[in-house]
Amino acid sequence: MSTHVAKTCVTLSLLVVCLASTDTAAAEPPLRFSRHFPVSPAMADRVRFWVRVFTEVSQTEAVLHDRDDVGVVYDVVPYGPGGASEPVEVARASYRHVLVTMGIAELYRPFVIPPVDHADVGALWTHRASGPSAALRASGNIRAQRGLKEVFSAGLVRAELYLPSIRKVFRAHRLPEELVYLPHVESSFNPNAVSRAGAAGLWQLTSATATPLLKSPAGVDHRLDPVRSTEIAARHLARAYKVLGNWPLTVTAYNHGVAGMLRARQAVGGDSLDDIVRGYESERFGFASKNFYAEFLAAVHVARNARFYFPKLRPEPSLRYVVRPGDSLWTIARKHRVSVRALVAANNLGGTKLRAGQLIVIRRS
Repeated sequence: MSTHVAKTCVTLSLLVVCLASTDTAAAEPPLRFSRHFPVSPAMADRVRFWVRVFTEVSQTEAVLHDRDDVGVVYDVVPYGPGGASEPVEVARASYRHVLVTMGIAELYRPFVIPPVDHADVGALWTHRASGPSAALRASGNIRAQRGLKEVFSAGLVRAELYLPSIRKVFRAHRLPEELVYLPHVESSFNPNAVSRAGAAGLWQLTSATATPLLKSPAGVDHRLDPVRSTEIAARHLARAYKVLGNWPLTVTAYNHGVAGMLRARQAVGGDSLDDIVRGYESERFGFASKNFYAEFLAAVHVARNARFYFPKLRPEPSLRYVVRPGDSLWTIARKHRVSVRALVAANNLGGTKLRAGQLIVIRRS
């Protein structure tokens, strides 16, 4: 997954598969989290996959990997001009063909001698699974994950504007410190983000989640307010934890829902997220839900070690301002020598009314 020279590279047609880690991997910071967030060896593989996606792979590239076992990575393929997906699909089809051929060769051994290239691709599955069924299953299980390096680095810059307030709120609710980095996965710390499903703000809250937790006048939506939405997210996480009893399930529930995780727990007969990811089958419990906890931990790890992964990153010339009684957009803009229009754009303000305690981001050119 890197442009660095790897230990083992196998050429398949026009494709190059690098199976070993980068030459800088040994120097990478270790995965360390508080006792609230356990990491098994299998989960560590998932976390490291997302660390690579966040820090090494560009938005112009796709990682071809196994959908169920993200530790199996076949290639990193550039998208075509204008983001065209054809090169990625061609590469996916090539690996699918190799895996199908491997499976057929295994079925008819010793009558068919597999090419050397097939054995090298098969090495990806060492200590995981073997035999024709594994190769044939894998042939239909190749997924393309777009890189997020630029998205994550931009989120690291934006996060510095909001983390002080988030930490204050989460400490008040006695929540684990790692949770302040959850918006990296949800919105890349963009307070104006709105998903196709209607989730909004830093925490990508839905109306159904936000409304009961922070009563507001009719027509007022606090999800785009970084301070108010953080209070909602804190209450939501605290309530979910009381129901589910551990943080791996609670974090996963942020994506899959508390009721969904209760069903998953009941189905596997235990509280282990590893067991649920491995053994729970549901149409709604798909790739995003299975990987949400690992994505979150990867985001925590990268954010805490940002200088290692993004040594050239520099903060924007911005500051945070908390609205005081009597403030207006005009007085704030005049005081900080910016335009009212710039304040409105930077904070997604639909009007000119402000409230005391509201957080305003001021960007200076």
